[in-house]
Amino acid sequence: MTTLTTPRLSLRPFAASDAGDFQRLAGDWNIARMTSDIPHPLDEAGARHWLTPATEEQRFAICLDGQLIGGVGTFRRASGVGELGFWLGTAWWGQGMATEAASAVIAYGLATDAYASFSSSHFDDNPASRRVLEKLGFEPAGRGEIWSVARRASVPTQWLWLSLAQARELHVDHTQARSTRARGWSTSLLGRLVRTN
Repeated sequence: MTTLTTPRLSLRPFAASDAGDFQRLAGDWNIARMTSDIPHPLDEAGARHWLTPATEEQRFAICLDGQLIGGVGTFRRASGVGELGFWLGTAWWGQGMATEAASAVIAYGLATDAYASFSSSHFDDNPASRRVLEKLGFEPAGRGEIWSVARRASVPTQWLWLSLAQARELHVDHTQARSTRARGWSTSLLGRLVRTN
């Protein structure tokens, strides 16, 4: 998997050496409780397990000045929908970094995968994630519940959807994306894209 660059961030594949930082950051109750799949408390074995992506999944470590600060990625469903997920350490909340990183991953997905559309979700008590998804162009698509491993409970959830046409319009010009595939991802293109959000 490649490394993506945005104006402030670098997004690279997670490595086994990230386990300690991941455990410290994502093991925070304020992070884990807003995810479906990060346990709390998070031990070292659990951290190492989480860092191994599932089939059809791409997970990027979000890094600022070489330091791990969060994670973002997509899971390709059988329908061709790319399920977007992200988390960010609490010290970096409210600075637009989740939006910047997720926009880059959407643009990369459009350039490299034949996604039918994108989906995501947030727990009802996580308005910050809702705001990120709204900035990315996602629109409400329904309600339900998702099991939270950290909370050990089903949590009321809002589902959101980003159409392929909307994703292309907001995150990448499809012709440019195809032309960058052969030579690797373009830093300048990603920089232009994320600044529009």
